[in-house]
Amino acid sequence: MYSCDMFCRVIDNFGDAGIAWRLAKSLTAEKHWRVRLIIDDAATLSSLVPDIDPALALQTCEGILVTRWDAAFEAAAGSPQAVADIVIELFSCFLPERYEAAIDAALKTRPVAVAALDYLTAERYAEESNGLLSPHPRYGYAKIFLFPGFTQRTCGVIYEAGLRQRGDAFEKTQAARALKKRLGCDPDHPMTLYYFTYPEMPAAAFAREVALDPRPLQILAAPGRATEMLAAELARLKAPHVRLVRAPMVPQSEFDALLMACDACLVRGEDSTLRAQLAGRPLIWTLYPQKDDIHLDKLAAFARLYGAAIREAPGNEGETGAGAAAAWQALEERINLSGAQTLGWSSWRDALEPLRRGARHWRETLFSQTSLTERIAQTLEKKLE
Repeated sequence: MYSCDMFCRVIDNFGDAGIAWRLAKSLTAEKHWRVRLIIDDAATLSSLVPDIDPALALQTCEGILVTRWDAAFEAAAGSPQAVADIVIELFSCFLPERYEAAIDAALKTRPVAVAALDYLTAERYAEESNGLLSPHPRYGYAKIFLFPGFTQRTCGVIYEAGLRQRGDAFEKTQAARALKKRLGCDPDHPMTLYYFTYPEMPAAAFAREVALDPRPLQILAAPGRATEMLAAELARLKAPHVRLVRAPMVPQSEFDALLMACDACLVRGEDSTLRAQLAGRPLIWTLYPQKDDIHLDKLAAFARLYGAAIREAPGNEGETGAGAAAAWQALEERINLSGAQTLGWSSWRDALEPLRRGARHWRETLFSQTSLTERIAQTLEKKLE
């Protein structure tokens, strides 16, 4: 059984903490590694995992040792004996200097595998750079770079063993209906959209377009400023066919069920976006806005793969799939421009059935590939042999 230290600095709020926790749980449960998650923001993690007490510097939850990354930890991080067999630096967080020196000292007597895990992307550099080694500038030991992605040449995406089967079982029961009712939704509503986005999204344009489209819509909206902005605009527009339901903050363990209970998902960030894909729901992805709109490059790379899945899905042959993919991409591009005045919501909704088929086809594509957990284990355990 290997020991593993995972380091995480929370920059992208729930996303960084959520991915760190999913990976720590998966490596613990599936590979039986002894995982220590060293994280600088246990408060954010506790929002997703209620059993975590943010006031504690050290605690064990679900078999994972959760350690607060602070000055006290860094001051005590210089023991070679305390260095794990496997060290994973998440999202370019950079290890403490004393811990790096301890790795160098430990390597004189035993193997240590050191890796840097990047953010999920469909951009081609994930294929080109995955598995590359880089020497430490001072100590010279090798760090392997791991790039999650959507193809076999990357490090894959994270999904837990049995997730596909649990999703299929959920859909065959009345669980979705019961969950929607518990959350305050109308379980018989013809169209429920989960809404979790950034406040920079053009909420006014979105509210205006769903108000102008006469088809009934139930929006299950996550807590946050973006929801308040949408609520205010819908109240001003007075659209009786659009029903807004405020969702509570749910633990990470219940998030998949929440997504599967909805008909489509408008979501932000890496973790939520990936889970919507794994749920097989039509996706509207809002990216974190970056200077000069460079986030649109990331969107274009993803659209190349996801758009192809929509076009190639069984039942989406010819103009049906092409039209649906075009409607999806048009909405995606406009909704990721903060100043957009028109989005193309009605065209997107016109294509909902082929978009559903495309989402299911994409889901099967993801599940057909080796998971991130397996690829990390295969790569790093080999370094210790």
